[in-house]
Amino acid sequence: MPRSRQIARRAITAAAVTALLAGCAGGTGPRNTDSIRIILGHGAAPGNPRSNAALLFEKLVEEKSNDAIDIQILGQETVGSDSEMMISVASGTLDMTINSQGPFATYVPEAALIGLPFLFENSQHAYAVIDSKKISGYLAEKAEERGFHLLGFWDNGMRDLTNSKHPIETPKDVAGLKIRTPDDTMTISIFNELGANPTPMAFGELYLALRTGAVDGQENPVVNIKSSKLDEVQPNLAVTGHKYEANPFVISTARWSRLTPEQRSILQEAADGARASQREEMSVQTKRIYEEFELKLAVTHPDKEAFRTLSAPVYDSWSAKFPEFFATITSTADELRPEYTQGDEAK
Repeated sequence: MPRSRQIARRAITAAAVTALLAGCAGGTGPRNTDSIRIILGHGAAPGNPRSNAALLFEKLVEEKSNDAIDIQILGQETVGSDSEMMISVASGTLDMTINSQGPFATYVPEAALIGLPFLFENSQHAYAVIDSKKISGYLAEKAEERGFHLLGFWDNGMRDLTNSKHPIETPKDVAGLKIRTPDDTMTISIFNELGANPTPMAFGELYLALRTGAVDGQENPVVNIKSSKLDEVQPNLAVTGHKYEANPFVISTARWSRLTPEQRSILQEAADGARASQREEMSVQTKRIYEEFELKLAVTHPDKEAFRTLSAPVYDSWSAKFPEFFATITSTADELRPEYTQGDEAK
């Protein structure tokens, strides 16, 4: 997207957020007049586990607070792309967001290492590593320094590759393809090593770009592919599992600081409960969608070792950037790996 259009879109987004917040503050719906309102933005489509869990989070907060805390959800990129929502939270025009790893890593660069290629065997392996104090605790401290209080990491799944040109059996089949990626330096690095032409693009623009042929393919967890109907315009699915991605759930430290200890506890407990539900639903939907896609699409299961070998230079570059955290996350993943080498989550 040209820079002039990016600036214009951000200006429009900021104005839209401000208007929506003003409207929410003066809403006429049934509401406890003594309640506080917190605005939550996300980019997931209805029916996606992230969207469903956001609704559960809203319900849990309002139940636990006896309606003293009112969560207002603005989903499906209503208030901008994931990158724009992170900017809005940082600037204080949006309270909280269930976001994506790439935009979060813009503020907490070390978080990009969660997406090192083939670092995790499956999502359960990723949970065990990311939820450990030495990983989530470290990233939470870094986030706090940048104005974000981390409520936890939700699951965005293991990412696979689709395209409209041909089935993918080896890395050579990826070379030259114009692949949409999120605005995430790790993903861009991986596809550069695979010889593709990575093209960062907001998720909300992806379906049209695929349908018109502006890009050849994309990479996402199958749950996102299904909920956003990308399978309608992408006949080939390669089950690569090339990287895992988490969804950081953050609230601005400015908003967090204005809450009482009791209110903070309610939000954290609700976030934990919604995360558990979201992860479970991700697992169930992932298995069902793989079964559906096996019947509907041209599905291949490439040898991951060839992809792992070709993407290995990514490790060298990122270990040089963050040597201590790189050593921590890779050693933790390796220590726990034997527990998760069986039952590769329906792949």
